[in-house]
Amino acid sequence: MDNWFTNVPLADRLIYRPYTMTIVGTIRKNKPHIPPSLVENDKKRQLGTSLFAYSSNSTLVSYKPKTNKIVTLLSTMHTSSGTINKTTKKPEIIHTYNATKGAVDTFDQMCQNMCANRKTKRWPMCIFYNMINMASINSYVIYAHNVITRGEKPIIRQMYMLELHKKLSEAHQTSRLETVTNMSHELKKIIEDVLGR
Repeated sequence: MDNWFTNVPLADRLIYRPYTMTIVGTIRKNKPHIPPSLVENDKKRQLGTSLFAYSSNSTLVSYKPKTNKIVTLLSTMHTSSGTINKTTKKPEIIHTYNATKGAVDTFDQMCQNMCANRKTKRWPMCIFYNMINMASINSYVIYAHNVITRGEKPIIRQMYMLELHKKLSEAHQTSRLETVTNMSHELKKIIEDVLGR
């Protein structure tokens, strides 16, 4: 996960049934569950050093790669000890994150390329638009997996999004066409064309 999603309560919830999932992700330094000593940029702290904090089922690591930078990660995969890679001198948690973060970057890129976001000052709408983006990408991934499993070629994402839009709005358009009596002839024709009538 990237730091948009990673937090301690979510990690604690995901590790138990019915999910039984482990996570590795960067975590924002302003989260209340992070001890202040892990996020303070102490001038005396040497470059390349790591600090660890443990709970019953997770590990927090604070790594200092540069003078004015501290990277914090949370892992429920690495719970026993703070293993440091002998070659790079970085914690194993960072190596695991770097090896698997490609999906997070791809997901973020897909959200930017084709998104439902609209300019708004209302934060609930921002969350709603983000949920629409995530749901549409996840549905496309499931669709593509199912189609490839059958040995077929999936349609491109843009065409998929247009089809998804049509299917999701079809019931509303049909209802509007049948119930609204004073609809203009032009609008009625547009809805009929979209519905294929």
